[in-house]
Amino acid sequence: MLNLFILMFMLAATVLAGALMVVVMATPSLYDLGMTTIPAAAGIGVALAIPVAWFVARAIRAQTVAR
Repeated sequence: MLNLFILMFMLAATVLAGALMVVVMATPSLYDLGMTTIPAAAGIGVALAIPVAWFVARAIRAQTVAR
């Protein structure tokens, strides 16, 4: 389970941090404060990836164990 969680975390963290950074760069008022908002967006994306990866890994594990 831990290996699957780590793999899902790496994928989810990359996607969520990247998506939030794109939102920051696409919003002019946030982009003006880029030195603080871009690292904050990346950190929030990584923090949000932890529960996402946990639920995805648990769902994958539940489907594969049932077989």
